[in-house]
Amino acid sequence: MNIKLRNNIIVLILAITFSLILHAANILLPFMFGPILAGVVSIKFLRLDVQWPFWISQLGLILLGVQIGSTFTETVIFDIKNDWMIIVTITVLLLVLALLIAYFFKKIANVNTETAILSVIPGALSQMLIMAEENKKANIMVVSLTQTSRIIFVVILVPFISYFFKDPVTTGANGAQEVQQKLTETLTFSNVLVLLIAIAVVYAIMSKINFPTKQMLAPILVLICWNLITGITFTLDNPIIAAAQVMYMIRIGIQIAKLMDQMKGRIALAIALQNVLLIISSFVMVYLFTFVSNHSINDLFLGAAPGGMSQIVLVAIETGADVAMISSYHIFRIFFILFLIAPLINQFLKYLEYKNKHS
Repeated sequence: MNIKLRNNIIVLILAITFSLILHAANILLPFMFGPILAGVVSIKFLRLDVQWPFWISQLGLILLGVQIGSTFTETVIFDIKNDWMIIVTITVLLLVLALLIAYFFKKIANVNTETAILSVIPGALSQMLIMAEENKKANIMVVSLTQTSRIIFVVILVPFISYFFKDPVTTGANGAQEVQQKLTETLTFSNVLVLLIAIAVVYAIMSKINFPTKQMLAPILVLICWNLITGITFTLDNPIIAAAQVMYMIRIGIQIAKLMDQMKGRIALAIALQNVLLIISSFVMVYLFTFVSNHSINDLFLGAAPGGMSQIVLVAIETGADVAMISSYHIFRIFFILFLIAPLINQFLKYLEYKNKHS
């Protein structure tokens, strides 16, 4: 048997085993932490050279995107539309907090302004890395390590905080409990085929224009259109959601295991403080918003949490949070950073470069 295939089978078996054990022990996010444990054990203890197939992790993300998109019913979309001011305000304030924390990160890590800013901006890994490559003064190694290592802090701290503030029941955006039929009980084979073709087409278009996070945005867009046009709403069966988490999170577990060796010294301390400060300050910020919003603190916290949408949504699903509302915050942040913040930062970095040349 091919060694790479054997190692992938081992890590998959470990991921499923750990997930089922954690599930039986009623541990939060068993199908998220199980694969992470499997990745760490395989790399750090079994010393396996694991290269989890990219297409499998992407398929897991697409399935999670379908689950997110399925929550965007007509009622939910109408309710989210009324929250646009809070969505914009929380997004802007989070980025302001990130820039403030960048000042302290710069001092502790002993890096320049360019590196500090590109390291701290949340939810824009690919965009920040591209800008770090283009900027001669930015330290791309520090930017890459800081942005990617945020995964470690997000998957540990965010679920821990969210668990203590989770809602007693799963609610929709309008506060009423929503019950949707399972995919296997609702859709016909032809329905599934139409959705698969539509997702493939939108994904291909997004790939052509190099659109970020297309693995989740393509199915979300398709499912929103599906819900509005057909009115046939559904949710993925629990085993499909669990499988999607395992497929994607094995890759995250492998990334975390490899990052652990690089987290040393002054940079490691600065990265840890930066991420903890960003997560805690975002929680304090949304706590204040609970006085002017009818959303729960868990919904607002997961909406503002400085992590990737995929990891945050998994926490939302497990803690009974409002998946559609939380997703809308993260989708807005992606577009906001992509079309406004990234160009502004790029201009600021060019100004710094011009100023340094002529000083």
